[in-house]
Amino acid sequence: MIARAGARFLAVVVVMAGGRALAADPPAAPSTHGVGAPEGASAARVTREDAAGDALPDDDAAPFPDARFGPRYVIEDVLIRGNRKTEKSLILRELAALGLAAGANVDASDPRVETARYRLLALGFFLDVRLSVTRGAKRGGAVLVVEVDERGTLVINELFPATSGATMFWGGADLSETNFLGRGINLGAGFVASTKPVVEDATTALGLRLHIGVPPLGGPNGLSLSLTGLYNDGSEFYRALGEDGDADPADFVATRVRRAGGLLAVGKMLPAGFHATVSFREEEIATTLPALQTRTLPSGLGAPIDFMVKNGASRVGTLAASLDLDTRSDPILPRSGMRIALSVEAGSKLLGSSYDYVKTVLDGSFYKAMPHGHALGFHVFAGAIAGDAPYFDRFFVGDLNLLLPRRALGMNFSTQPSPNLLGTNVAHHRYDNFAGRLLVEYAVPIWRRRGLVYGGDAFVAAGLLGMASDGDFTAPGPFSLSSLPIDLTGDLGLRLDTYVGVFTISIANALSRSSF
Repeated sequence: MIARAGARFLAVVVVMAGGRALAADPPAAPSTHGVGAPEGASAARVTREDAAGDALPDDDAAPFPDARFGPRYVIEDVLIRGNRKTEKSLILRELAALGLAAGANVDASDPRVETARYRLLALGFFLDVRLSVTRGAKRGGAVLVVEVDERGTLVINELFPATSGATMFWGGADLSETNFLGRGINLGAGFVASTKPVVEDATTALGLRLHIGVPPLGGPNGLSLSLTGLYNDGSEFYRALGEDGDADPADFVATRVRRAGGLLAVGKMLPAGFHATVSFREEEIATTLPALQTRTLPSGLGAPIDFMVKNGASRVGTLAASLDLDTRSDPILPRSGMRIALSVEAGSKLLGSSYDYVKTVLDGSFYKAMPHGHALGFHVFAGAIAGDAPYFDRFFVGDLNLLLPRRALGMNFSTQPSPNLLGTNVAHHRYDNFAGRLLVEYAVPIWRRRGLVYGGDAFVAAGLLGMASDGDFTAPGPFSLSSLPIDLTGDLGLRLDTYVGVFTISIANALSRSSF
């Protein structure tokens, strides 16, 4: 008990010091969809002409007007400033994709100028981008000047220090260099390890991830490639005794599951700002089931345990397609816009899979600007699985409820059920084929562009989640709220955009990292 309490105290201290480090939707490859400018950013500029038609000096440059008229210029050259790390060719390539290159015409209200700014911001390499046009060497000529403020690209996507009643400690990190050598190459690595859980037949765990993604081949409108390798060796917990709401590890048994494989993804930008991805995944699975494979129900009757994975050797082979649209004003601390992502993944014997299933997921976030720089956000998640998916591909309650430990690199270390704040049968649900969540969030800016902390929001969020499987849609007896597998979730805290990633210091973060 002393060791367990000490571990819990240590986890809380770590959380309050650093918070949960989350990837703020880092693009797997350079994106070209429109993303609004951060607050306080300068507008693109163009020099005016005097009555004689000569360009005014550079210090008289004026913002582009909204009216679709004005003087026209021929771009003689493009100058890049402020790119200490990012290769000049990477920026020029994004501009050229919009026709902003030497020899092109540009006018005082050219919409490509602002589009280019959004396009460069969407790469994730810059805090701010400013474009201006200055006088060229010839009459009617101009030089397009692009000034960038670079941000840190060595990012902590997530930190994993936590403790629970089932596992005294698990920890690790997921890191990425999003602009390796200044060429837009994304390199990532993650690991997580745990002590031996106190669940029968459980083993210590180790998870590894390696990732590499390259920018679009042949230019921004080409194909982008990414490759991810994974290795997991750990346990999953299944109830053998007790009530559904009881998290006592002594009531559970564990399987040992090893997973090794990889995922190859190909992406491409489409018209209207959509980004499409097709991916292929292959994994080898080795499973050792426990000797006890029957659950004793509270009534005294026995029922077979559904382990949701095949004993011995099996394989997962899937083909997936996704479509993403992102119009947020900022990818980390947005004030307006939306992001919608739809994905469909299918496992089939034709792909060498031991599991046949189709998994569909819709994830959306919508933001509305409020007075004084505040923002109101609505977050919607819905997922459905048809067929026989392994447990690690099903929806997990810890990934939906902010108050619970979520999976680390695909592995679970807790026996904690959903808190059941509404008095329903949600405690029975851990892995399911259907899941949904609706969150409403309100954010207030408290920090902008100072030192190593680029920005910060205080936020409050509240919502409703639900989980179900096929048999739950034919509940016996009359309808009642208690028969619905739903629960409340929420959070309150700070979200910080920093030089090394996004950190969340919040109530839910502390609770989920010290779960008993």
